[in-house]
Amino acid sequence: MSLEKYHFLTAYGTVYETRFRLQDPSAYVKWTEKNFEYVRYNPRKDINRWGLSLTSLDGGMSGTPDLDSLLDYNQENNTKYREKDFCVHTPAYNYPELVDILKPIESDLFRSHVLRIDKGGFFPAHRDFYGMEFDSYRIIIPLQCCNPPAFTFIIDGKIQVWNYGRVYFVDTAKMHYLFNASFEPTYMIVLNVALNKNTIEFITKNLRAK
Repeated sequence: MSLEKYHFLTAYGTVYETRFRLQDPSAYVKWTEKNFEYVRYNPRKDINRWGLSLTSLDGGMSGTPDLDSLLDYNQENNTKYREKDFCVHTPAYNYPELVDILKPIESDLFRSHVLRIDKGGFFPAHRDFYGMEFDSYRIIIPLQCCNPPAFTFIIDGKIQVWNYGRVYFVDTAKMHYLFNASFEPTYMIVLNVALNKNTIEFITKNLRAK
């Protein structure tokens, strides 16, 4: 059962680090801002959130519909897109160090992006999963301005403090919410990862010793 597979990951905690790390996350942020244009994340909502697709339907970076609400987009356009359909790497993925880190699971990534949350931007309390059928999980790589008091990421009632550039498993089936209270933008990579033996081992065999 897929829920049982998910429990292999959550047995180690709600949020935990792996040994993988982008050595200079700010350099990656500067590279993305220099070479690409961030677009509105979920443009149906007037919230100061922006995204840069790392995977999309065809490798394009328009953000449509990969940074939109799939539920709303499908209803309006009579389409049936699923998270797994967004699996073609975009140019923003092709940062050599990022490619090297994610190479073992590169074929297991879908609907992934760099998330930029500008001043006052937020995500209200929510869960990413419901029911018993889990087919994916979340990896987050905090890049810049992700820690309190400037930025708050609360999951399962606990405020998170991140090590920048580190690759984290995050159990986003737990209730979580985010808010940027600073004047500086927050950047993080959010990866949707297929739940299978290969990707579970990618995480659980590479835990960082505290």
